[in-house]
Amino acid sequence: MASAQSNSDQFRSQSEAESEQLVESSNSITNSHVNKVELAIQRARESAQHKRAQNSTGFLHQTGEQMMHMAQGAVDGMKDTFGIGSNKNK
Repeated sequence: MASAQSNSDQFRSQSEAESEQLVESSNSITNSHVNKVELAIQRARESAQHKRAQNSTGFLHQTGEQMMHMAQGAVDGMKDTFGIGSNKNK
């Protein structure tokens, strides 16, 4: 009977050790996945910020171009009105 109890205690000890190893391994794997997800989220945020910055820059550039064309049109109109334009000299 003592031998059976000893075998039972040994089996329980081994089971607990294996369980602890499995838990530690599982925690390690989980932490690795969490780190990868956090990195992916950070990259997505950076990409979104970069795209927003590009869109803002593009919008401002387009608006600036439109304003330059409007100003040039106004200057050309004034030149024509006062006979300064190159079309009047020909």
